[in-house]
Amino acid sequence: MKFLKFALLLLVTGMLTNTAFAQEADLIWSPEFSYSWKQSDRLGFSAKVSMFNSLRDLDNRSAVRYMEPQLSFSYSTTPRVKLGGGYYYRNATPFLPGHQYEHRFLEQIGFVSYIGDERIAHRLRAEQRVRSSSYQNRIRYRLSYDFPLNGEQLDNGEKYLILKDEVMTAFNKDAVDAENRADIGLGWYFNNKQKFELALQYRTQDIFSDGGISHLFMIRTSYFLNR
Repeated sequence: MKFLKFALLLLVTGMLTNTAFAQEADLIWSPEFSYSWKQSDRLGFSAKVSMFNSLRDLDNRSAVRYMEPQLSFSYSTTPRVKLGGGYYYRNATPFLPGHQYEHRFLEQIGFVSYIGDERIAHRLRAEQRVRSSSYQNRIRYRLSYDFPLNGEQLDNGEKYLILKDEVMTAFNKDAVDAENRADIGLGWYFNNKQKFELALQYRTQDIFSDGGISHLFMIRTSYFLNR
């Protein structure tokens, strides 16, 4: 089973990188910091800040595409199901004149299922995006699978592999569009309060756009701190 997991990891990694560079995808680095705390056994909160930096423009002010603080909550209705919501603020091109903004409100449900002993996580999210240019609704579905490199349980100091895929559609009264995001990465579980992840993400964007499909290749570094 472990050999099959590594083979799948190598196959997906090769496909993502080859496709991304063959299509001359935009290259982005997204550092993230997340702080989470529990109000009770069922209710939890999370604050996160992230940035989108163009690796092709690191020598000028246009390198920073977005800055995005976020606040969200989740409520466990059962051990396998969580309901949640949140608010994001996006500041686009913050260091250039004429920057644009976005207020984003979200509602979501997350649940887990099992294939044998393997745990699969699901998330269905609805978003309302109030932007400086327009209003847009978006629906997203994400499927994710994390597994430890050693043994069946994730212990302190161990590494784990990350596989995710998310499909979404965005729409308003004037247009409809779609996007797919595929992630593959490696995580370090220090203890139940800290972990770090390094992931590669390949985005297929503007699927229904008249201008044709665009591609983005993103390196994501994420540090998680739990209280």
